Amino acid sequence: MDCLELQIPPMPQYITVGHTKPREGTQHFERSFPLYDMILVKSGAYYMTEDEVPYEIGENGFLVLEPHRLHRGHRPCPAGTELYYLHFLHSSPLRTVHAQDIQWTAVSPSPTYRDQEPHRQLMYLPKFAHVEPDEAFPLLDQMKQLHSRFSPENHLQLQALLGQFLVLLQKRLRTQTYSRSQKLSEQIVQYLYATCSEPFRLDDLSKKFNFHIDYLSKCLKKHTGMTPLQYANRIKIEKAKSLLQHSDLPLKEIVAQVGFADYNYFLRVFRQHTGISPAKYRNGYQHRS
Repeated sequence: MDCLELQIPPMPQYITVGHTKPREGTQHFERSFPLYDMILVKSGAYYMTEDEVPYEIGENGFLVLEPHRLHRGHRPCPAGTELYYLHFLHSSPLRTVHAQDIQWTAVSPSPTYRDQEPHRQLMYLPKFAHVEPDEAFPLLDQMKQLHSRFSPENHLQLQALLGQFLVLLQKRLRTQTYSRSQKLSEQIVQYLYATCSEPFRLDDLSKKFNFHIDYLSKCLKKHTGMTPLQYANRIKIEKAKSLLQHSDLPLKEIVAQVGFADYNYFLRVFRQHTGISPAKYRNGYQHRS
């Protein structure tokens, strides 16, 4: 399944939502405009071509038409067709990626030590797939009702509902492409969080899941881009940063609490993740408050 990779922030901006029951034989006109046009078919069928690639959108199916691409109907719709459309504004996709290649448990790069800039984050939308009708269409009806009395009071709620709808699509995408290695990867991540106050040992990880460490590393690397040691260190450093920000604990006690047995090793890893020493990191937050 092909998916569109979008960068956030900013979040997609709601433009409009609509519902229609086109007459038999209706065919979408040709156009290219700067918005995403999502077409969701509740019943019947709708036929769209985007940049000469044809799609047949059947019952409970949807297609995301991308901004600045030429799209048109290539075949009349049958009787009984009912559909929704949703327009939103956002930059063009960074790329199209296969669903199996998405690293769902990957972590974003650490922010600057003063946390004044947002991380680079990604969201994914299926290009052409199916929705769960009991979830998708009631949400679209709620958006449509709010849009019909569009007012300053409803602006923020419509934006929030758009975000909720996109979360729904991404969640279904993840569920549909869930693999054994992905499940194992998520279990490894949960284990690393649960044991983040203890020293990391490869043998402990291998015994926990009863797999050779090479296989565990391969699974985690595939879905997060990190080895178990790299992921464990990332969790430990984030916990150490929080303790430096919100406590007056001595550094050696913080090192022990986040499960580093070697103080000098902790200092090297902390600097690799943040670019500065723990003392400078703490000092920066003290000057902010």
